[in-house]
Amino acid sequence: MKKWSKFAMSGLALVSVATLAACGNGGSSDSSEASSSSASGDVKLKLWVPTDAKSSYTETVKAFEEANEGVSVEIIESNDSKAQENVKKDPESAADVFSLPHDQLGQLIESGVIQEIPEQYATEVAENNVENAVAGAQYQGKTYAFPFGVESQVLIYNKDLLSEEDVKSYETITTKATFGATFKEMNAYATGPLMLSVGNTLFGEDGEDPAGTNWGNEAGVSVLQWIADQNNNSGFVNLDPSNVISEFGSGKVAAFESGPWDYPAAVEALGEDKVGVAAYPTIKIGDKEVQQKAFMGVKLYAVNQAPAGDNVDRIAAAYALAAHLTSAESQANQFETRSIVPSNKDIQMSDAVTSNQLAQAVTTMTSSTDYTVVMPKLSEMTFFWTEAQALLADVYNGKISSADYLARLQQFDQDVAGK
Repeated sequence: MKKWSKFAMSGLALVSVATLAACGNGGSSDSSEASSSSASGDVKLKLWVPTDAKSSYTETVKAFEEANEGVSVEIIESNDSKAQENVKKDPESAADVFSLPHDQLGQLIESGVIQEIPEQYATEVAENNVENAVAGAQYQGKTYAFPFGVESQVLIYNKDLLSEEDVKSYETITTKATFGATFKEMNAYATGPLMLSVGNTLFGEDGEDPAGTNWGNEAGVSVLQWIADQNNNSGFVNLDPSNVISEFGSGKVAAFESGPWDYPAAVEALGEDKVGVAAYPTIKIGDKEVQQKAFMGVKLYAVNQAPAGDNVDRIAAAYALAAHLTSAESQANQFETRSIVPSNKDIQMSDAVTSNQLAQAVTTMTSSTDYTVVMPKLSEMTFFWTEAQALLADVYNGKISSADYLARLQQFDQDVAGK
């Protein structure tokens, strides 16, 4: 396993100031132009880690400081779901390095808050992480951040009611037992990817084309019809967000789809021996059996150069810290302490990950475009969530006639494109 960047000294030291200064100004450099050196003088960095994550990073940061004399790091917990909002509000007083979900990347890049990372680090990111995670750290073909985890929804099921073979097919699940989802209120994050399962796109093939949504076609109509048909499916149970776990624990619902965040509650409700986790099932939509897809999320660390001003030592230290926080060793620690499924290829293949059923389901989902689509990073996603939620909910609740499905989808395509 390649532990550290080839530009490191004592495993953790900083990339040369000259190299980082060039890259910070929009340039790039070859590895031959880089040299290993620690920053001159004292450098103080501010680091924003996710809420409840500070203790898991204490030793990781301490090791970084010890290897880089004169560099100190202040660790602050911050709600990473609001990273772009908090950083954009006042970049100069925000953190030098901060965690964020990848779908906020586009807004931060477009506003000029973060820049393309140095070429050496971009190479390391590409070499060490799974392909979809690398895509999550990129925008328009350039790398802007450092991935350290992957996530997606998975199928959680009751092993007393369904077998491993049963959960490979939605039709088998709902014939032999029950499947639950929040369709009346509708969660576009969970249900929207059905459109991608039938070959449609959201903001184009790469998720970066504002005019690239094509749900207004017969495949899209078949998805809306499938959603409406669940009203008459005896194996489907409509849930609301407040009773998903209780209905699963009672046995009324044998399977549901959610992220790793709901796994501990599912185990508490049903018992660890009874809870199974699997990749998404196939599903019959229209006259085709397709692989159901989910949105994929990538956990990132990014560098904000604004607090450093023209202090290139501080900028260099910030990039080195971001690389260290997302190294193989740090990702292994985050999996052990916080159950963050790693994006690092080697750590994904470790015994700790491969022996964990939840992690295995997530790595299966996120390792292939057959199962997941990297969530688009465009600012238009803010509009998408509300529009998609309303459209899909209205279909399930019978507020839109089937005769109007195609027209509504075509209008939806135009609306999310801002036309």
